[in-house]
Amino acid sequence: MGTNGGQERSRVESTKKFFRFLSIPKWTIVEFARQQVDLNRFGVNRICKLLGISKTTYYRSKNPKINFEQKYFKNKKTIIHIIEKNPAYGVKRIKAELEDKYHILIGRDTLGKLLKVWGLSLKRKIKTKKLTLIQKILKALASRANLLIRTKITRPLQAITSDITELKFAGGTAYLCVHKDVMGQMVYGWGLGLSMKTRLVLESFDKAIRYTKKLKRHGPVGDKLLFHQDRGSQYTSYRYVRAVLDNGTISYSDPGTPTHNPGQESFFGRFKDEWKDEIAEIKTFEELQKFVKSKINYYNYYRRHTSIGLISPYKFTKLFFKNRRL
Repeated sequence: MGTNGGQERSRVESTKKFFRFLSIPKWTIVEFARQQVDLNRFGVNRICKLLGISKTTYYRSKNPKINFEQKYFKNKKTIIHIIEKNPAYGVKRIKAELEDKYHILIGRDTLGKLLKVWGLSLKRKIKTKKLTLIQKILKALASRANLLIRTKITRPLQAITSDITELKFAGGTAYLCVHKDVMGQMVYGWGLGLSMKTRLVLESFDKAIRYTKKLKRHGPVGDKLLFHQDRGSQYTSYRYVRAVLDNGTISYSDPGTPTHNPGQESFFGRFKDEWKDEIAEIKTFEELQKFVKSKINYYNYYRRHTSIGLISPYKFTKLFFKNRRL
């Protein structure tokens, strides 16, 4: 009796391991159990014990409402084969292949749901964004659109660069845009927002224009201001380009070099390095706005810069034009 009991336990364990090894879905095992009972090959108790399922599971599945995955499981290998053979196919093309080649009819939404349930990811073909007229012109101009690199900077209020950086604070993520003088280092304008939209750079630009008009009272200024930035969508928008051309000359970094703006990178690097702990603790966007305003004010009027003789940007600019009048 003991020997028979041991052999029975061994058969049960072997059967369980076999099903686990094959990764057979439970509903398939239950269906197999029901078939064996219907053929009078096993009783319910014995087949449930052999297959490692409870009688509750067996009877609950006796007349199951066939679930979604089970209904289409027989087509899974075919779908996987199509995806492997045509990795760029989307749901629409997989559906057509199933119908034309395998005569399998599955709705588009159903197929999409099946791919998600089975974890079958598709390689999406990235659609190329349609270029605006401005972007097409810049593409044709290539490096010729970079006027800054061919301009000799001899004074403040001659060339202004702009860029956007990300600020992580306790309340989320914000984006800071600044317009900064190339020679005088002064931040003429800045904008802070929760998204990188055109209005962010326009806010910074508008502040810069108002500020530079005040500073021009300090002395004579030559040609129009040169505004330099990368080729991001915000800076190539019609609204921004029109605003710049109404107030100065526009310049863009070379193609493929969106980060080629060392003055801005240096400013953002210092700003985030010096104030990262304080920024990380700020909870609301309104608090962040006040903080950024106070630190840019400090940067412009009090922080000493080695590149301009260890004085503040405002003092350097004021002294520069004062000396020119003498």
